[in-house]
Amino acid sequence: MSAALLGGLRLIVSDDGALLAPPVSLPPDLRSVIFVPRRKIATEDARAVLPRSISVEDAVYNMGRVGLLVNALASGRLEDLAAATRDRLHQPYRQPLFPAMKVIFRAALDAGGLGVFLSGSGSTILALTRGKEMTVAYEMAEAARQANVEGEVKVTSPTTRGAHVVGAGE
Repeated sequence: MSAALLGGLRLIVSDDGALLAPPVSLPPDLRSVIFVPRRKIATEDARAVLPRSISVEDAVYNMGRVGLLVNALASGRLEDLAAATRDRLHQPYRQPLFPAMKVIFRAALDAGGLGVFLSGSGSTILALTRGKEMTVAYEMAEAARQANVEGEVKVTSPTTRGAHVVGAGE
């Protein structure tokens, strides 16, 4: 929610009751391709499949990827996004709720997506790309169609502007 209110990509940390929300720099030509399935996964159901505890190995795996993700975006090393968006903490557990997830991920990467992940608790899939957004969008939609998953694909650009009244000060 912080990105919607504040704009951009934000790291959110609670520290002694204070909420820290520093922005992460994004390359200006980065694009997001979003596949929104018609069939939604209820947040309650998506949370119910998560384990109550995780291994130290999986925690370290994901923590390293957070650092890699921030560095890839801030430094422009976008070739690191594929590794940075891999996950062991929620996507493997939620995949049975959305069986087509893996084929849509694969289609996005094969079409030139730089990284792909399940957005929030699902079922929206977000692929990051630079210059290949229309190809990635087409291939994600085609993979979903072949898996009999109805949905909508959107191509967007990240913005640093947060929530605002449309028409105010434009």
